[in-house]
Amino acid sequence: MTSPHLDLIYLLSWGVVLLLIFLSEAIVLFAAYFRIDQLESHFIASHLVGINRKTLGNGPLGRMKRVRQIGALTGRITYFQMLDPYAVMEAEVFPEHLKKWVKIPADLMRLALIGAGLLLLLLGFERLSMTVSKPASDLKLLCTAVLIACFVVALVAMLVRTYVSFFKLTEIEFFLRGSYFVARNRRVLGDGAYGRSSRLSHISTILLLDDDFLWVSDPDAIDEIARFPLPLRCWIIIPARILGYSFLGYCVIYLGGTLFGVFA
Repeated sequence: MTSPHLDLIYLLSWGVVLLLIFLSEAIVLFAAYFRIDQLESHFIASHLVGINRKTLGNGPLGRMKRVRQIGALTGRITYFQMLDPYAVMEAEVFPEHLKKWVKIPADLMRLALIGAGLLLLLLGFERLSMTVSKPASDLKLLCTAVLIACFVVALVAMLVRTYVSFFKLTEIEFFLRGSYFVARNRRVLGDGAYGRSSRLSHISTILLLDDDFLWVSDPDAIDEIARFPLPLRCWIIIPARILGYSFLGYCVIYLGGTLFGVFA
């Protein structure tokens, strides 16, 4: 940083991030030992919760992972949880006094990750300004330019996804109105920025799934996905792929440059 005061603020910001992570993990650990039976007793028809109980065990890490799995069922479901729609249905009517034990840690961890991302972005900008302000080799300048290009392309892709999530998501979901998971995400995740982004991410995932997986998890969506309009499919798939490739390219260039001493 440019001054001791900014250095102190930067370090304190990382301290806040670590504190949020600690609080999140502490709440999960408490729920894992003192609320896990109440949390799991709600899931009667679910096979997934019972399997997790047997496979993950009763150790600290196993119990905490079981709590996180239940938290995912009440929020943004994972790819494999789609294979147990009964668990997702039961999670929709999860009691509010129990939901707080999985929702609060998830919110705290999300804030910590956003804060960590912003701090790393700030650190990246600082290093970039130092690189540009000092004499550098042609290879170093080329790698720096590629990193900037990857970042700009990723930012544009994120802006496009944000536009789609706020102005085209209703139309997209209309063509998938038979899908239980699409309707469930609309009810559970809501219309906030995070909720809309999660709903769009789920749709981009199911558009790429094969019929065998959908036949088990969401059979009503198979015909609708087959008839899904190509222009809307492009609005969903292309920005997601550009974002992924940009992130991958950034990591490859940065790690390669660091490994071979380009950014030394």
